[in-house]
Amino acid sequence: MEETLKTERLVLRQPVITDAARMSQLLTDMDIVRMTCTIPYPYVPLAAEFWIMQHAACRRLGTSYGYAITKDGGEIMGVMDLFTNADGDREVGYWLGRPYWGNGYITEAAQAVIEEGFRTFDIDYIDAGYFYDNPASGRVLEKLGFERKDMGSNLYSVARGERAAGIELRLPRPATIKPIITEGQDARQAASTA
Repeated sequence: MEETLKTERLVLRQPVITDAARMSQLLTDMDIVRMTCTIPYPYVPLAAEFWIMQHAACRRLGTSYGYAITKDGGEIMGVMDLFTNADGDREVGYWLGRPYWGNGYITEAAQAVIEEGFRTFDIDYIDAGYFYDNPASGRVLEKLGFERKDMGSNLYSVARGERAAGIELRLPRPATIKPIITEGQDARQAASTA
């Protein structure tokens, strides 16, 4: 996947260590972290630094492609990630700082990452999930075309310290987006074999 994605209003770039302080500041909001599966609370700067370093390693392994959501490539507003889930499927996950809510940024960022994921990988679908008590996330995913794949599940949230009712969804590959490389290759590998 490309290292930087641009949309009409956003630049999605690779997280860098200098993002840690702002990430920690935005993620002191329990209303955000409790809607994620893996983000702890409190979210201290060291946790953000670890996530950034871990993200870089996972990107090299091809298991996760996280992007810092920014307006112009500068200050981080949130994260959009396309990762390999426990079932071996690609899944999209995200969070956005409260000051940026209500502007359609998550929908715009998700659309860019999803399209890039379908172009990059020869996959039939992308999964997503949200907690039942987060209907705003459900509306975003429905706008993107995701459909429920089951009646629900119990998702664990590190910040909550417990399982909570969740809804899992799936987005089939649009017929209009053809992959440019196959699963397991990244853009650099594809270019080197061409």
